[in-house]
Amino acid sequence: MSFDGSIFVIVALIMFLIGFIGFIKSQSAIRMLIAVEIMINSANINFAVFALYNDTSFVTGHVAVLISIALAAAEAAIGLGLILSIYRSHGTVDATDFVEFKG
Repeated sequence: MSFDGSIFVIVALIMFLIGFIGFIKSQSAIRMLIAVEIMINSANINFAVFALYNDTSFVTGHVAVLISIALAAAEAAIGLGLILSIYRSHGTVDATDFVEFKG
């Protein structure tokens, strides 16, 4: 039985396009953060599929997925902290309302 991962690659491509379009079209910083998370998850799907497609005993792709999940969690925590800080200082999370940080 051979592994056909093309459907997973197509799903990852659709997820990446949804995240990219969501990032470009969004004006809310929270929606932008969610769109970036969707794009990171689509990259994780590709890492896992290509790791299974190349060699099932080679775990480099799976390790890359675990590292990427840890980095995405750190990015989400820092991003939410920045968004909360911006909300407290500006009163909005609309990305078009604030241009620069002022201390």
